[in-house]
Amino acid sequence: MKALGNLDKFEPGTKLKSWLFTIMRNTFYTRSKVLGREAPGVEENVSGDTPMAATQEMAVRAREVQRALQKLPPHYREVLTLVAILGESYEAAAEICDCAVGTVKSRLNRARHQILQELGEEVR
Repeated sequence: MKALGNLDKFEPGTKLKSWLFTIMRNTFYTRSKVLGREAPGVEENVSGDTPMAATQEMAVRAREVQRALQKLPPHYREVLTLVAILGESYEAAAEICDCAVGTVKSRLNRARHQILQELGEEVR
């Protein structure tokens, strides 16, 4: 949102990725300063933000999920991407995959179970 709001300040000819990273870094530092000023344990903090959780575990987990997703057969991966990630309806996914709605539901269910099994999660 900050990048879009300040798009007029981006200098053509410079690297967009670096400019966006700088915005993210500065936002992180600003939030860290504000959170550092607040006393721990206070029920209502000034900024209204909760302390930031460590991102290392999320990064590792994201790589695990990505690896599990790559191990899926292509037809399962396609349906899982369309429905669970992109938010397409079953009908739209069926049309894109050129198959029946029931086939989409079946593939999605099997894909979810395979992902959970690959990640070592309980399959109910």
